[in-house]
Amino acid sequence: MQYIFLNFLAIEAGGILSLLLRKNVSTKLLSAALLGGNLCIAIVGLQGALGTDNTLLMLISVVLGGVLGTWLGIDRAFGRFGDWLEQRAGQKDEGFGKAFATVFIIQAVGSMAIVGPVNAALKGDAGILVFKSVLDFSSSLIYGAMLGPGVLLSGPAVFIYQGAVYLLAGLLSPLMTPDVINEISAIGNLLIFALALDLLKIRSIKVADYLPAMLGPILYYVVNLLV
Repeated sequence: MQYIFLNFLAIEAGGILSLLLRKNVSTKLLSAALLGGNLCIAIVGLQGALGTDNTLLMLISVVLGGVLGTWLGIDRAFGRFGDWLEQRAGQKDEGFGKAFATVFIIQAVGSMAIVGPVNAALKGDAGILVFKSVLDFSSSLIYGAMLGPGVLLSGPAVFIYQGAVYLLAGLLSPLMTPDVINEISAIGNLLIFALALDLLKIRSIKVADYLPAMLGPILYYVVNLLV
């Protein structure tokens, strides 16, 4: 559990340092950096999505996941939660909630956020979590400088999410086959690509509504076991 806390500290450290960077860099330079960062996220997400070995599973997972997420109003809930946090923090930044949602999706959508806690709980192997901490520090630093202090809220959210996975590791481990992990990663990267399209203002996409899609490979594996 201490390595999940380390991940939390890395996210917060990157966010805090980003505020210092934000104060000392012009808006013009930050805008240029934001564009470059979003382009890179688009490429990384697309490359990862192409790693799927089951395109039909991805299609069904994303379509049904999007329908379920839209019905549940996940994106709307993210927005309300961000607004509530903004009020509690005494912020008057219109992008506060957006910053939180953006960085949380980048840091929580992907196989490392699942496999890392599972490996730490069952094998005592924290290698993935340590590597992820470095990546999350970097994303908090970069996007915090571009989007503002809302990124600091990603730390507690990621801690709760990964902590829950850690505590449920015994149940999740039998389901985390290499094929399932690969497909979860591919779908997660597709969502990251969608997030980049939204950030680049190419297409407005409520990415959070598609988060249930990541459950598709797990459900598919369970169904195959039962059939």
